[in-house]
Formats: sequence, C-alpha cells, structure tokens
Amino acid sequence: MKKSTFIANVVVWGILAAASIAFLIWANSVNNEFDENSMLLVAAVYARPVAAFSVGALITTVLVNFFKLKLGRTAKIVWRVLGIVPTLLFAVSPFAIPYLPEQAATVFAVTLIVAMAIPVLFVLFGALYGLSLAGLKPAEGEAGEDRGAEAAE
Repeated sequence: MKKSTFIANVVVWGILAAASIAFLIWANSVNNEFDENSMLLVAAVYARPVAAFSVGALITTVLVNFFKLKLGRTAKIVWRVLGIVPTLLFAVSPFAIPYLPEQAATVFAVTLIVAMAIPVLFVLFGALYGLSLAGLKPAEGEAGEDRGAEAAE
C-alpha cells in the first residue's frame, strides 16, 4: 500500500469514527430527543453503522500496513466488493425503498433493518474494505520469469 493511500485512509476513517462516536455520545446524553429535527433523526440512524464501519476499516488498514500484507488482484476486488456493496445498500435504503419494485424494496428494507439491529456487521464490512487495501502480490508468472532470468545469469 502506498504511504499516501495509508495516510488518507487513516485520516478519513479516523475522522468519521471520531465524529460518529461523538454524535452517539451526545445523542445519548439528550436521550435521543431531537425535537423532530429530521436531520438529527437521519444522523441517529446512520451514526452507529458508520462508526462501526470506520473503526473496522481503520484497524484493518493499520494492521495491513504494519504487517505489509499482500493479496492477489482478485482477492482485493472481492474484499472491496464485500465491504462496500452492503454498506451502499444500507446507505441508499431509506431513499430508494419508496421508488423500487416490491422485491427490490424488500431486499433494501431487510438490509436497513439488519444494519440497525446488528451494527457490528459493519465492523466486518469495514475490515473487508481494509483488507482490500493490501499490497498487490506479484502474479506467479511474473515471479517465475524473474527467477529464470536470475538463474540464466
């Protein structure tokens, strides 16, 4: 992982985690009574999963960088998709449900309910995203060609 990628991810996920946790602490101090302020109600729905995703992504990004983990291109893509797709489904669910056909709306509604009921899943999604930031392992063909060239010399 490039140093700039590492720093950008640590800064972004650190700020999101800190802001979400601070909001949750404040919301609990006022007993989640927002005087019907719709923006605060939306923030209350999103804060727990955003904090969980951010913490998972932050910890995994630091560990991936510390251990210099390398993965194949396919593994990196799979981890990124598994980390981001459920998170995006959650993020657009409240806005998309009224406009979708019944079957699709059901999928989005289930995603929203699960995210609110089990926010620890977002730690896993964040961790999967963090894994996708690992360095790229050289393909077997490339490593074999390098060894062959060394042996010829």
